[in-house]
Amino acid sequence: MSVKTIICTAAESRFFPISRCLLHSIRDQQQADIDIGYLDLGLSASNREALPEFGVHVVTPGWDIDFTPPDGDPSKVGDGFKAMVSRPFLRDHFPGYDVYIWIDADAWVQHWWAINWLIEGARRGDLNIVPEMDRAYDHSFDIKSYVRWTHDQQAQFFGSEVAKKVGYNPVLNCGVFSMPAAHPLWDLWAERLREALRRHVGFYADQMSLNYAVYASDHPRCFLPSQFNWLASMALPAFDSAAGEFVEPGIPHRSLGILHLSGKTKSKPQRVDIVGGSEKLTTWLLYDPQRKKSGVS
Repeated sequence: MSVKTIICTAAESRFFPISRCLLHSIRDQQQADIDIGYLDLGLSASNREALPEFGVHVVTPGWDIDFTPPDGDPSKVGDGFKAMVSRPFLRDHFPGYDVYIWIDADAWVQHWWAINWLIEGARRGDLNIVPEMDRAYDHSFDIKSYVRWTHDQQAQFFGSEVAKKVGYNPVLNCGVFSMPAAHPLWDLWAERLREALRRHVGFYADQMSLNYAVYASDHPRCFLPSQFNWLASMALPAFDSAAGEFVEPGIPHRSLGILHLSGKTKSKPQRVDIVGGSEKLTTWLLYDPQRKKSGVS
C-alpha cells in the first residue's frame, strides 16, 4: 500500500549551496515520485529562484513556539534556529501527508534504500531514528565522558531529575528521521520543546526534547543503524573506488545510505581511507553525481 510521503529540510542563505546537494541527491535518483518540503529560513532572492528546479514546496515559517531568547532579543538567536523549533510542527507546515521524513540540509542520500526503509518504518507506525552510536565513533568507547555530556544537556533543559531518568541513553540524532502523521510523539515532542525553551535556549533544545519524549514513554519507535545517518564528524567514511561511493570505515565496509556532513566536515575537503589500499583520498564529502561514474572525486 502506497503512502503519501514528503521529505522535509530547511536552510538559510549561507547553507543553501549545501542544501542543493541534498535536493540533487533526491531528484537524481529518480526512483520515486516523492514530494520535498523546504523551510525558507532566510534565503536570498537568487536562492528562491533556484528552487523550482527541484519541484519543492517552500514555506517560510514563523516561530512555532514563543520563547524568550538571550537578552530578550530575537536577533541573538537568528532565523536559522527555526530549523530546530519547526521540526515538531512539520505537519502544520506541510499538511496532508501520511509520512514525514526529515533530512538536515547538510546531509544527502547516497542510496535510495535508506528512503524506502524510512518510509516502510513509518508505514508500520514507528518513529525511525538513528542513535549516535557506532563501533567507528570514538565516544562509543569513552562512555563516562559521553554519559556526562548527555546528562548535562538534559539537565540544563529539563533539570536534574529528568536527566537522571533519560540522560544515560544514547542520543537520538534528529538530523534524519521519519514518522507517520498520526504518531503521538509529534505533540509530545512539541510539548517537551516548549518546556525546554522556557528553561534554556540552546542549540540542542529540539534534539534533547525528542530524546526526553522518546525515552520517557513507550510510544512506537525503531532505532536504525548508523548507515541511515552517518555522522562524518564522529568518524570519516571510507571510499570504495570500485563502487564510487562512501562506505563505513571498517570491514565489511557496508554502503552508507545517508551521509551527514556534521560539524566542520562540510567546510573543506577531507582525507579518507580508500578501501583495499594504504593511501588516502582527499575529497569533499558533498554529493557529486560524477563520483559514481568515475570512482574518484
